[in-house]
Amino acid sequence: MTTTRALHQGLDALLTALLDSGLALEINGLAVNNRRVTWQPRRSVSSFLGQREHATVEQYMLWLANGDYCAVLLDGSLLQLTYDVDAGQVSGHRLAYIPCPYELEQDLLDQGFSIEELVRFYEASPTDAVALRSPVRFDFDPAAAKPGHPASHLTINSATCRIACVAPIHVTRFVDFIFRHFYPDQHRDHPEVFAQAESHVGSTVIVAEDRTAPYIAWTTARTTG
Repeated sequence: MTTTRALHQGLDALLTALLDSGLALEINGLAVNNRRVTWQPRRSVSSFLGQREHATVEQYMLWLANGDYCAVLLDGSLLQLTYDVDAGQVSGHRLAYIPCPYELEQDLLDQGFSIEELVRFYEASPTDAVALRSPVRFDFDPAAAKPGHPASHLTINSATCRIACVAPIHVTRFVDFIFRHFYPDQHRDHPEVFAQAESHVGSTVIVAEDRTAPYIAWTTARTTG
């Protein structure tokens, strides 16, 4: 039995741990009702949940300005976390990592320059700070499942690139995945944040057809890494 209240408590604890450990520069308040847990945008309608293509620099800036994120990570990248619940079960999720489009200089952040100021500065000036990094998104959308569109999948580089996943993923496993692969030093230095990462939510959903190509699987037992 899963409730949005329980999911809210778990997400809130994880985001607070990221902030307290210095892995996040900022976290956003969470919005919760009887069906969905997500972030609280500054406008009443989020500009993210209807967006299926990858981010441009301008989209990144709009999301930053509107608070369309759960956390701004230490390098300006965004975490966007949404879970849906129906009849006591997770019925969908959209967990996205949006890299900052530029390699921000930590010294300038320490001097008090905002992320928005630095991105606009880099946009206006010749720079080698451009970071061509793909967003990473784990989606669970069983209602849309069909050949070529697994119920649970990882999307990278292109909206048509959907790599099947064995099950819907737990938020702590998603954040562990992001830091393990993109921030390995911070992942190593903060084992207390990632030590209790859960594996998945709900049941295994991968079908035989999805197993004919490379897919993503992980232990379905609770792990410590």
